Amino acid sequence: MYLPKSRWTLAFLLVAVAQAIISLALEGYVFGKFQASLRGAARGNNPPNAALTIPTYLTLFIFGFLYELALVWDALRLKNTIQVIGICIYNLGLLIYAAAEMNQLDDAVGELVALNAIQPNTQENLRPFLIAAPCVIALGTILQSFISWKLYDEFAWTIYKHISADLRLKRRYLTYQVHQTLTNCEVHD
Repeated sequence: MYLPKSRWTLAFLLVAVAQAIISLALEGYVFGKFQASLRGAARGNNPPNAALTIPTYLTLFIFGFLYELALVWDALRLKNTIQVIGICIYNLGLLIYAAAEMNQLDDAVGELVALNAIQPNTQENLRPFLIAAPCVIALGTILQSFISWKLYDEFAWTIYKHISADLRLKRRYLTYQVHQTLTNCEVHD
């Protein structure tokens, strides 16, 4: 099993893990408070569609962060610079998704208030946590981007030690990394 050995690989992994834990804790808290504020039929077997908004966001965040952690581990294990940069872009996508959650919650709560299916002060109670989630992801994105710059240098030196200064081999290795990145979704034995 791969374990990070250098300062920058460990830092990249720790930033990804910390971001995932904090973001999922925030989303879990929002989910719990949202569910607790629902009334009557909104808690039943056939809730209105608006009551399913936050559980859907939480589920997607859980899978999104688990997938990101798997990608981080794989990128560091393979010393794949392209995949590391792709993870930073993926993290930016999670940031946009987290920022959109606030509008989605406002719409859902507005619809549920009209149905008298939720406590009216739910929006105000959850707003600080909905603002904190994109802030945590933004900080994680900035840190990961900086660390990926350092990893680029580290991985380039490792590659140089293995394939020397041959430009043809460097191009072939770059092609290999692109191929590995694009086929990363396949199941490996």
